[in-house]
Amino acid sequence: MKRRQFLHQAGFAAGALFLPNTELFFTPENLDLTRKELNFGIVADVHHGMIPDTESRLSVFIEQAISRNVDCIIQMGDFCHAGEKSNSFLNIWNQFKGPKYHVLGNHDMDLNSKEEAMAYWEMPKAYYAFDFQGIHFIVLDANFLYQGGKYIDYTNSNFYVDSRYRTFINDEQIEWFDGELKRSKLPTIVFSHQSLWHYQHGVKNRLVLQKLMERQSEKIICCFNGHNHIDFHHHQKGIDYLDINSMSYQWIGYGYPADRYPAEVAKDYKWLSHIAPYQDPLYAFASINPKGTLTVEGVKSKWMPPSPYDLGMPREPIGNVSSPQISDYTLKKK
Repeated sequence: MKRRQFLHQAGFAAGALFLPNTELFFTPENLDLTRKELNFGIVADVHHGMIPDTESRLSVFIEQAISRNVDCIIQMGDFCHAGEKSNSFLNIWNQFKGPKYHVLGNHDMDLNSKEEAMAYWEMPKAYYAFDFQGIHFIVLDANFLYQGGKYIDYTNSNFYVDSRYRTFINDEQIEWFDGELKRSKLPTIVFSHQSLWHYQHGVKNRLVLQKLMERQSEKIICCFNGHNHIDFHHHQKGIDYLDINSMSYQWIGYGYPADRYPAEVAKDYKWLSHIAPYQDPLYAFASINPKGTLTVEGVKSKWMPPSPYDLGMPREPIGNVSSPQISDYTLKKK
């Protein structure tokens, strides 16, 4: 499918309940055609503590992951804070007994340090790579400030500063990332909380990482990110970038308040009137088969009424469209 054709279809369907399946392409040279299909579940931006029903939302995903018998699951950041208030939520996540992987999100350091978040999740490293059934996975950490010529870890809400100074990947990690891409001969998927392509909310020094991937584009299946709470695909110079929507809601700010929950519930969640929740939890399941096809099966929902558009919020341009869904995709090996 040509890029222009994809954009036309995405723009046409942005306000609809379903988006069409979209054929994309990757060209890994060393795909092992003898291995079995790899299946994994993906969830992003659950935001435990921001919305009342995150435990029931996560439970739906975990029940689906168990019933589908997927090989592994991954959460892509803005998951939960470290501490006793998150214990029951994290226990739901741990009901899945297979391999579980974490990506750090900026809000995971709202109330604690990066090290405390990692320890709470039993996450050994902030950025890392692993091989799973013939696929190479890379997880990045873009939770750094860059001030005074120094990279500073996010910790205890220190990232609430001028946006020019936040969302960076440090030099040491970039050097490591370059080495990982060169070292592995396997088809590769890259995960990051913040986008490696988005012009507004993405990683500030993303162009450096894009160029590194473009030099190894024959290996790259795609890049997954969360953070933006949108459902979108972007293709650039042989690399496909897929935004995985939030499990829970879209932030709509202060101009479109609405009371969607009983007062006795809302009193414990101070931001509820500034977010637009989805009626159902959003998540995705991905499969990579031995023939070289990646499929992504997303959940489609509706806005918990009133929708932000019912409240007068203007329609966003392509690349920022708010919608209560995660699209289905098919990426085929050339």
